[in-house]
Amino acid sequence: MTSEPGAVSETFAFACRNCGHTWEATFEVMFFTDPTDAAGLHTQEYVDEDGVAIRSPLADAVCTRCGSRRVRVTTPDAGRAAHDPAG
Repeated sequence: MTSEPGAVSETFAFACRNCGHTWEATFEVMFFTDPTDAAGLHTQEYVDEDGVAIRSPLADAVCTRCGSRRVRVTTPDAGRAAHDPAG
């Protein structure tokens, strides 16, 4: 019997190093255990807000404004702190 995969929501902050555009996006991270692997290895899959499986946004971020791949990815709190003049 196969159990449903576990899932958590993760939000990332993105900053384009080409045009300066910043944005946030939330993804569902689905965790799976390979039932055919004797070691029981776990894999994960990212699902975007439209329900489409994508590569990890940490490895494959593209600027939504200019299309550049020179994108820095952080947690939302770290992104906000970078823009806070008091921080």
